[in-house]
Amino acid sequence: MNTSSFAVDSSRGKTGDTAKTFILPDKCFQKHVGCAWGRGNKFTIYPRSQTVNKTPTDAADSKLMNIKQDILLFTPILRKLVNESNGTYLSLQKAAEAAKVSDNQVEFLKLSRQFRSIIRVCLENLQEAATKAEGIEKNNLLSYITIFYSIECIWHLCEILYIDNIPGDIVLPYLLEWVRFHFPCHEQTAAQLLGACERGSEEHEDYWDTVVGMVVQGRVDVARALLKLHSAGESNEFKLVDNSLRSMPVYSVYGGISTGEFTISWKHWQAECRSKLGSRVLASQPKLELIMKIIIGDYSAFESIRSKYSSWFDILGGWVMFTAPWSRRHELGAAAAACAGMQPAGRSHLDDMVRALLEGDLHQVIHEIQQISDNGWFATHLTDILFHCGKLTIMDKHQTNVTSRLRDSLILEYGCLLMEHKSLWSVGLSYLASCPPEGLRRAELILERMPVDTEAKAMKIIAEAKKYELIGVAQSVCRCMCARHLSAGRAGGALCWAMRGRSSAATARAAHAALAHYTQHAVLPAQDLLLTAGSAMLLSDALLFLGKYCDFHRLYKTKEFKKAAQLLVSLITSKIAPEYFWETLLLDTLPLLESDEPVFTSNDTYEIMLCLELRSSSLDGEKADLLRLALARNLARTALAEGDGTEEKGQ
Repeated sequence: MNTSSFAVDSSRGKTGDTAKTFILPDKCFQKHVGCAWGRGNKFTIYPRSQTVNKTPTDAADSKLMNIKQDILLFTPILRKLVNESNGTYLSLQKAAEAAKVSDNQVEFLKLSRQFRSIIRVCLENLQEAATKAEGIEKNNLLSYITIFYSIECIWHLCEILYIDNIPGDIVLPYLLEWVRFHFPCHEQTAAQLLGACERGSEEHEDYWDTVVGMVVQGRVDVARALLKLHSAGESNEFKLVDNSLRSMPVYSVYGGISTGEFTISWKHWQAECRSKLGSRVLASQPKLELIMKIIIGDYSAFESIRSKYSSWFDILGGWVMFTAPWSRRHELGAAAAACAGMQPAGRSHLDDMVRALLEGDLHQVIHEIQQISDNGWFATHLTDILFHCGKLTIMDKHQTNVTSRLRDSLILEYGCLLMEHKSLWSVGLSYLASCPPEGLRRAELILERMPVDTEAKAMKIIAEAKKYELIGVAQSVCRCMCARHLSAGRAGGALCWAMRGRSSAATARAAHAALAHYTQHAVLPAQDLLLTAGSAMLLSDALLFLGKYCDFHRLYKTKEFKKAAQLLVSLITSKIAPEYFWETLLLDTLPLLESDEPVFTSNDTYEIMLCLELRSSSLDGEKADLLRLALARNLARTALAEGDGTEEKGQ
């Protein structure tokens, strides 16, 4: 069988837009090809004969080609991400239940940060592995790093805009933090220059880019410290810029002034800066003049420095800071449009996602993150937390239950994907179970068709099925394992699985197999199980008979002959013994009939005689004659003993 893999191009932000073409290697696939879907994300291509009931004469006619998608999340280094995020996901579902009673926004923020820390650990693991890898493996790891870097970046911004409860809704401090964390431009150079603390630092080739970068990122104190390291740092021009930076108003919710008062103060400060700039005092220092233009929010100044940064995100925080520092979350769309307008030719998928987030278009955000080739991990978890935070209700304006159906569909798709993996299926099951009733129906169908390779896996499937009350699945697995043991001739194992599944039909088959095994080998399988089965013995008559017969053997071995005899008679008279077992059952009376002291009463003996005559075909002539002789002797002994006992009682 030939097997090929269909791999999604994970080196790009989106899955490939162009269709992939595969050349089928065998000539038998060139004409009359058929296709059939298999389990999971797989399908099989096979040659389809044009003649009905045609017998293949060539080995090529029976070739199959299995094609499957390579799943990014099934990569060994990313399985930890899947497992750890599952725990946080389940905690989020519990928090969502609690939120129905009281506000739980703080817990949602905590769980969002847990998701981000999991992504960060995953990135660190990928970076460490990439340093040790070579060739294709290294390229794959680098593409994974690009994907999860974008995921972390978007999740952090989404957390700021839609999950965190920002005091006063003034988003600037958090936006600056986001820019500094994900786009740390010139940070290392600034640390080196400040660490050296030497006059004349402007000789460093990146000195001015670093100073400007610190201003754009809102790190005004660092920029002032760097300016003082300039050889002309004590000149009037530098002092003028330093004073302007030092006197810049900074809004604080807890500062005791209203937004309106801060706005007046800010505009007054910017007017002073424009006045200083208009006086041409800084004409001899174009770099200082550029800094002054930036802090008054001059568009052309920002546009002139745009080419020095890898993306417009780097200057986003600075643009908001020096044009509208009082901006609320819903007012960031204009800032995004302004900064993106400075973008050189070409844009990335990350650009589209950030623009959609800042503009508040969550429908577009979800559409964009679904295009990331991480097999739905990001879209599933981010949509879920936004749904529980109540931030997706805007999508329900003109339709009913759009957000809940969207959230459920993503979780169901992600859960079904994980169910395909041999060790992650239990994780996938927890996702399906969180979307009742559709999820549980899917889980039941998938579990019933899951290959059971070992008894340990069967036990795991049963445990998970019972956990989610999928009793039918547990019983089905038990029946399959019972049948497997029966076909292998292991009656004891079959009996164990049949009783675990509480199936009357399966227990009857297994009990008959155990009785048949005893008739051939004189050994009862699973005696310990039968002696402790309890109410499970009532599942079938055959199992009840087997259990009682096992009790008879136990009594006989412990030399409790009278109790054993009474139990044996009850088995004989119960008429539930299978036909093939009557010979064994009747012959079991012989050693008890020949005991030193009679253990069967005369009535017991008559019952055995009656059964012997009725089942005469069960014993051949010699064995029947031997049993009749033993019964006659026992009847004589019991009649005499019972007669003596009656006379003594009468006296």
